[in-house]
Amino acid sequence: MTTATTAPPLPQVSAVRALRSIHRLEVVPNLLLVLMWGMFVAADRPSSLWMISSFLALGINWLSLFSGFVLNSYSDYPIDARSPVKFYIARGVERLGKRRVLAIYIGEQIITIAMALIVSVMLRNFVFVLVKMIGIMAGYLYNAEPIRLKRRGLWNPVMNSIRMGFVPGLIGYLAVHQGRISAGGWMLLIGMTLATMGRIGFWVTVMDRDEDAAEGIHTPSVLYGPRNVMWIAIGVLALASVLTASGLAVLFGPWAAVGVIGGLGGLAYRITLAQRTPDDRAAVDLLRTRKVIRTERLWDKALYGAVIAVGIVHLLMAA
Repeated sequence: MTTATTAPPLPQVSAVRALRSIHRLEVVPNLLLVLMWGMFVAADRPSSLWMISSFLALGINWLSLFSGFVLNSYSDYPIDARSPVKFYIARGVERLGKRRVLAIYIGEQIITIAMALIVSVMLRNFVFVLVKMIGIMAGYLYNAEPIRLKRRGLWNPVMNSIRMGFVPGLIGYLAVHQGRISAGGWMLLIGMTLATMGRIGFWVTVMDRDEDAAEGIHTPSVLYGPRNVMWIAIGVLALASVLTASGLAVLFGPWAAVGVIGGLGGLAYRITLAQRTPDDRAAVDLLRTRKVIRTERLWDKALYGAVIAVGIVHLLMAA
């Protein structure tokens, strides 16, 4: 039987470092592309990216996503305190205090709702407020007790894909496309949402399997086993690649399907990792190694970067 490890005690961190930790600012280089891809593929002309609504949408996505990490830091404190990878987040919560962390989350979400209202008034389309509220609800249902969908099997990847894939992609797309989305845009959005589900909703749960099991959090890895979940994630990512390529082809023409190359590279890398794991223990240990974490983050950048590159080429061709 495997048991979760407990992180070694550390000296108290500064308030600034604690704020950085609970917001998970170390993943900014990765998630910045998550916030922006919808804008680049939806823009009909370069000037669309410089509208006030576009900047506000980027601000909504930025604050929504990183504020979501604050709520997750608050809710996952007992789990993170056990984790050899995420223990620094728990130190940040300890430094600020749980009540203050929750207050920070509420304040930041109020700001994002106000920004969504401004965009809705500017474009005369209140879909932004609706999508924003869907994101808040998904984050709340994922984290908050007694519902806590994080602990409820397949609801875990579903909620993750909504709050970190569907919502930021749709807000970015609508902001530069006058509140409308085409059939090709829906295909692309669903593909990218499934990519989030495969990566964050399934694959990443392998790394936290021991800590989640110790806290009674029934993530896919706890329910079905780390190695099985790795292969489930690979299947979801393969389907995501097909839909992403199809959406790009419908939007821009067959040439645009090359935008899936980053996703395919990450998929191939994860297949090699799955093939290297003879058992569940090996799977958890492998995905916790710093080298694997760094390489996966590079492939995540490639996934979104390739899609954004297609949007940029389309804009240049149109210009």
